[in-house]
Amino acid sequence: MTRKAMLIDLKRCAGCGSCVVACQMQNNTRPGISWNTLSRCEWGEYPNAGVCYLPHSCMHCDEPDCVAVCTTGASYQTSDGVVLTDYNICIGCKECVKACPYGARHLSTNNTYFFDANDPAPYEAHGVQRMNVTEKCIFCYEMVEQGLQPACVTNCPTRARIFGDIDDPTSEIAKKAQGAIRIGQSGFYYIKPANMPGELISSTVIAPPYEDDDDDITKSSDPTVPILIGVGAAAVIAAGIGAGVGVSKSKKKKASANEEGE
Repeated sequence: MTRKAMLIDLKRCAGCGSCVVACQMQNNTRPGISWNTLSRCEWGEYPNAGVCYLPHSCMHCDEPDCVAVCTTGASYQTSDGVVLTDYNICIGCKECVKACPYGARHLSTNNTYFFDANDPAPYEAHGVQRMNVTEKCIFCYEMVEQGLQPACVTNCPTRARIFGDIDDPTSEIAKKAQGAIRIGQSGFYYIKPANMPGELISSTVIAPPYEDDDDDITKSSDPTVPILIGVGAAAVIAAGIGAGVGVSKSKKKKASANEEGE
């Protein structure tokens, strides 16, 4: 059985934010929405102190709470463990946002363009920008189905990210995951620096209690995440700009058909 997963080697992550920018451009997210969060972690005291950067997003749980609470069936899970959203039937009720323990889901009510421009930039006009539906990391599923890697993996300059079938013992991710820290029963694994407390990873990716503040709904849950695309951002997008149109209802039917055939 195939189970898609992501492994991040924190010893290699430089905190450059390329994964954040690549994700924003590939999935055409609106200003203030970032599916990837980049946190800075510090521990210990000199001379036994340490620091690293910790990227995190949707953990693609084995039994996702967001799917369980979705009243319309817009949130669903594919046969290979990826949690997706059908934007055509999402009603923006935010029940999945409240249920996610990682603060990974976002609902944008912001009908603006980057830098408060009157017209969309080329990277914003390419594809669909969503409003009033919940969205999150989908492992760039449209690309994965074509045999490609997620944009964050392709554009990581230090090769800190590995994506693949964790259930395949011959895969790179399965080999690298030996001894790595898995976040709960999820599809996310981390290789930590030698002296980093393992519990610091889980405490960082778990979100604070949800607060229903409509004025803050489009903001990142972590103030350190870069949410604006800066000058020279295009240089890190080696995979090109994606349409970011999400996953259609036909994809959901396809996933269901695959599950019934297993």
